Amino acid sequence: MGDYCVLPALLILSTYYQDYWVTSGVIIVRSLPMILQPFLGVFVDRVSRVKIMLWTDIVRGIIFLSVTLLPEGEYPAVFLLLLLLSYGSGIFFNPARLAVMSSLGEDIKQVNTLFAKATTLCVIAGALIGAGFLAFGSVKAAVAFNAVTYFVSAIFIGRMNIASEVSLKQNRMPIIASFKVGLQEIGRNSFVLNGVLTMMVMSVLCGVVYSYFPVVSQSMGDGEIGNFILTVTIGLGGFLGAQLVTRWGFNSDKGLLYFVLLSVASLAVFMYAGSFTVAFLAAVLLFVALEYGEVLAKVKVQEHAPNDMQGRIFAVSEAMIGLSISLGSVLMNLAGTHLIVALLAAGMALLFVHTKIVNKLVVSAPNEQSSKMV
Repeated sequence: MGDYCVLPALLILSTYYQDYWVTSGVIIVRSLPMILQPFLGVFVDRVSRVKIMLWTDIVRGIIFLSVTLLPEGEYPAVFLLLLLLSYGSGIFFNPARLAVMSSLGEDIKQVNTLFAKATTLCVIAGALIGAGFLAFGSVKAAVAFNAVTYFVSAIFIGRMNIASEVSLKQNRMPIIASFKVGLQEIGRNSFVLNGVLTMMVMSVLCGVVYSYFPVVSQSMGDGEIGNFILTVTIGLGGFLGAQLVTRWGFNSDKGLLYFVLLSVASLAVFMYAGSFTVAFLAAVLLFVALEYGEVLAKVKVQEHAPNDMQGRIFAVSEAMIGLSISLGSVLMNLAGTHLIVALLAAGMALLFVHTKIVNKLVVSAPNEQSSKMV
């Protein structure tokens, strides 16, 4: 809840500096630290992933409390530096969490679908709570709420007991060699590579959409509350997208086609819409597609990569996601709407081709196995 309560709050606080590059800076410092994650993935595969999650939540909670002490519209460098430190300390969290998830049950598809549904409901709740804070005249209360949710999360994480944690200390390969093994797994494993590419392309779309939130919100007149309302679309669309995963299929041509077409069409409508209502509905449809793609991408990695290597793989993918979100966030400063839409449509088309090729491997593998048995 805290992550999506604080994101619109930070975007609102950034507008008080009267410099749009500060708004882009919020997205960049939120995403750029992910670049370091490939080098940290080796660490994630060597020590307790649960402890990594615990301590990163505690540190992030403390730093976000510090953000609430800054005067509004003053010290932009300090504002961005605190955010950089917070998101920088959190770059350990996602690779550890994604690796832990593959140990939570035998049915990885079900675990990821359940996680997606729960997360999207919390996104909606967090955005509505943030809107409530803003209605009572305190954007910083949303930032403080985010800090509290980190501490609550740490309490629950501290109670986790994962059996697969015991074997992690057995990885004594030199760090550089271990890192190379992770990269080689991505390069040689078509399923893992497709999962990483899918997350990268979707992250560019997210970077564009997040940066357009303050712009689209202005169509409401007093645009600040619009940032929180638009954040609701992340959860609402994500929840619907998670419901469609099993209906559209995990490796189906139908699901792939719907995913690509819905992503491009809804993004274009969102960016061109002059009406806030139309933009809201388009954003919901966009996040329906992106949630479907995210679940599929992560399942591909978790099903087709060894557990003791997933920390390194997800660390690399998180780094690419960070770069992709940062790229998307600065596109509106460098290119017009027509060019942005054209570039993103081309990226989704290339992803469509690569995914269709990889999906054929899923069908052909059982047939090849049957031939070998005969």
